[in-house]
Amino acid sequence: MANTGEDLILALEHSQKLMALDNCPAVPVEFGRAMYAAVQNDTGTGDIIENKGSMPSQINSALGFIGANSETAVWHFLLGPTVHHFVVIPWYQQSSPQGIVYTLFMAYENKYPVGRYVDKLPPAPTGVYGYKRVWTTSDLSTMFTELLTNAGAWEKYFGTVGPSQANKITYWKYKTTTLTSAIANINSY
Repeated sequence: MANTGEDLILALEHSQKLMALDNCPAVPVEFGRAMYAAVQNDTGTGDIIENKGSMPSQINSALGFIGANSETAVWHFLLGPTVHHFVVIPWYQQSSPQGIVYTLFMAYENKYPVGRYVDKLPPAPTGVYGYKRVWTTSDLSTMFTELLTNAGAWEKYFGTVGPSQANKITYWKYKTTTLTSAIANINSY
């Protein structure tokens, strides 16, 4: 089957321009430009996940994707007070177990480009906390929870970049688009 979520992730991984991005603010800008053929805007103040109130409910809202099996999007996540940006790409996995999964892409300013993250080369995170094509809802929920509650989670998920602690995660979900359109745009990017 052509133009699947797997094809989308392969197209992103094979984009030399995207893999060369070496600063985290460029990741949401350029991944948005690559997938939509236009820069996307972080409209409004974004939605926030914090370690107060109902954090699991906040995380579930952040990870909800209502697109069809043939659709995808770019989601921009921003952590603070130490600033770090990354994107999450939701897509439908055709192989078993079928369902919505996610792929996370990042660079870390003055530390590593996206390509080193994808290749799991230090100082980017390696092993089970490094890049993987398929993150489940449970995987990302655990990551967000740990980033907001565990001082050691920053380097666990972001690599040997120096310690920090997130106190909030702000995110923007860019519009849903078809896999066919996103892949064609990436191939022309």
